[in-house]
Amino acid sequence: MAKEAKKVAIREDVERQAPVHEVTSARRTASAPQQLPDIPKGDLTPAARSAVGELVAELDRVKDELIAAQRRVTELETKVDEDALLPVLNRRGFDRELERTLAYVKRHGTDVSLIYIDLDDFKSINDIHGHATGDAALMHLTDILLASVRRSDVVARLGGDEFAILLHRADEKAAIEKADQLSRALASSSLVYGGKEIPMSLTAGTTQLRDNDTNATAMARADRAMYAGKARRKHG
Repeated sequence: MAKEAKKVAIREDVERQAPVHEVTSARRTASAPQQLPDIPKGDLTPAARSAVGELVAELDRVKDELIAAQRRVTELETKVDEDALLPVLNRRGFDRELERTLAYVKRHGTDVSLIYIDLDDFKSINDIHGHATGDAALMHLTDILLASVRRSDVVARLGGDEFAILLHRADEKAAIEKADQLSRALASSSLVYGGKEIPMSLTAGTTQLRDNDTNATAMARADRAMYAGKARRKHG
């Protein structure tokens, strides 16, 4: 209490000795980092000037803490959009990117396509070889996907063994060719884990984004195309 009373007394001393317009100006000037209010030395006692300096320094400290907190919030928001296991977006991050991309397609008519990928027999890999091997299989597929697309493209894990890719400046024909390339790349590069070679394959469905699409309609078309591909493989 004594400390607070001393601060009040000093502040009152400042306001008594300086004209009202100068005190108001001093408060506004306090927003500038490490800068004392432009008050003539003769208008304030040394104690008053010291108090003003402390207030300005405290303001600078609070502003630095706010900037650091804002940076931390940005970092956390970025991590919320990332998959917990793999160096790609998760479903939340992908939905945001797809929504942003659809808005761009509607505005500019740019060709963008979506590839929906399912890792075949992933449950069997987990059941037979264990979940650590399953995680290694997901990472192996992710490495192939990232190595096969451009920096401008978006790769995400939607959940479990399902992935998606947004291919910018690519029509559906280009997306089909890319999906075939990915399938061949995975089939020709078996996972070796724990001294065992584990063959892997994927099924992909593709669709070109339309200017009247929503996230749900685009994903549903690609999902149907993927399941149609599984049916062809099963019966072909």
